Amino acid sequence: MKTRSFIKNFLSKPLKFTGCFKVAESLLGKSKFGYIMSWHDLAPEIFKSHVEALYPSKPIPLDELINRYKSGKSTKNFFAITFDDGVGSTVKNISKVCLQMNWPVTFYIPVGYLNGESLPYHKVEFLRKNLAEGEYQIPKISKKFHGKKFKKDELMNFLGNLIYTEHSEVIYSLLKYFLEKAGDSRSTSSFKNWFPKPISWENVKELSKNSIISFQSHSLTHTAVSSLNEDEIEKEMLKSKDIIYQYTGRKIHSFCYPYGGKKSIGDLAPKIAGKYFESATTLIKGRLNKSNPFYLPRIDLYENDNGEVARLKTLLG
Repeated sequence: MKTRSFIKNFLSKPLKFTGCFKVAESLLGKSKFGYIMSWHDLAPEIFKSHVEALYPSKPIPLDELINRYKSGKSTKNFFAITFDDGVGSTVKNISKVCLQMNWPVTFYIPVGYLNGESLPYHKVEFLRKNLAEGEYQIPKISKKFHGKKFKKDELMNFLGNLIYTEHSEVIYSLLKYFLEKAGDSRSTSSFKNWFPKPISWENVKELSKNSIISFQSHSLTHTAVSSLNEDEIEKEMLKSKDIIYQYTGRKIHSFCYPYGGKKSIGDLAPKIAGKYFESATTLIKGRLNKSNPFYLPRIDLYENDNGEVARLKTLLG
């Protein structure tokens, strides 16, 4: 991981100079294609430095960018800002920056999380920090994996990978079982106080009054849709869409696939998304170039990425 980070930072150094960035973008044939940026949870000043590093490209509303792309209009020097998951402090802080800078932003929110249910990866991280060292066996609640034994680190990797492909019922039961194993009965209550709090529906309603702030669907339960059947996928999409609309009063036009990778999306969900939304986004890297509107790529950035790395990622996208 350290070697990878070193290479990334080394390669991005020349991109500190805007002229080098624009020349590289042109030589690589990227400059005429717009793109969608993705963030999750990071400090507002780092986010601001990322967006400013992408100048002279400028952010426009997600639906405007996608409409331009679908209609064949130029998307050159345009990108959209998106944030996943709806962590309360992040939504508030990023909204403040975007309102100050007049940057349109889309927040993809998982409805269940806003209704009080933590996200699966929150539980995995809690277990990683609080489950005692030792050997653990998968219980009967999972027929597929029943009887498998893991040391703690192996179990954490197993659960961390499982959430990307397994059905929500299996994930919920397994994580509940190991949360109870993490200690005594207080472990569940301590977890509730540990995981990051989501944005409230009241805040969503208030922020939606600003035209440059948009809330779109990130499903009901943040489950890998590849694990669901057609009826279950429709429920994840339609119910989340209806609930978000109730609080925003604005069109819910886009769906963001939980986890965003190929194995988490599958083949069926994009077809269903096409029936109920105008677009759907992934976490597969790329720009808007011959992309399926219901399988759109995004370029993801994180807390430890600086402005040069942000530029490098858009060049490689």
